[in-house]
Amino acid sequence: GSDGTFDSMGEGMVCNFDGTILVASNNGRPDEIITSEVRPDFVREARLGWGVENNIYQLGARAMVAVRGGARDCPYTFMQDMVRGEYKLPWDDDIAIKDGTSCGFDPPTREYHVSKVEMKRNQGNMGSV
Repeated sequence: GSDGTFDSMGEGMVCNFDGTILVASNNGRPDEIITSEVRPDFVREARLGWGVENNIYQLGARAMVAVRGGARDCPYTFMQDMVRGEYKLPWDDDIAIKDGTSCGFDPPTREYHVSKVEMKRNQGNMGSV
């Protein structure tokens, strides 16, 4: 598709619940629409019945094969930094484009704020930080 300036917006695909590609567009035709059917019942079944390939479960239950219920700490520094709102790339200060203004979007005016409930929940999951 096209956003009026760039015609690279339409390189889309629809993937099935297991990652197989159902339909893909790679011809760069502006404003092309692709469609496909994804069956929610298959998605629900996979989420309940899959084992180690159940990545959405593993996101919150890291090490589920070695530890009953998975490790629930927050061991990686990038995770700890994100929870505290301090995540930053080593070269962050050198990045030239950090918003959508170069593509015609207005500069963002809102700040992200973590609620007290969310902060308390996150602190409980950080383990021994």
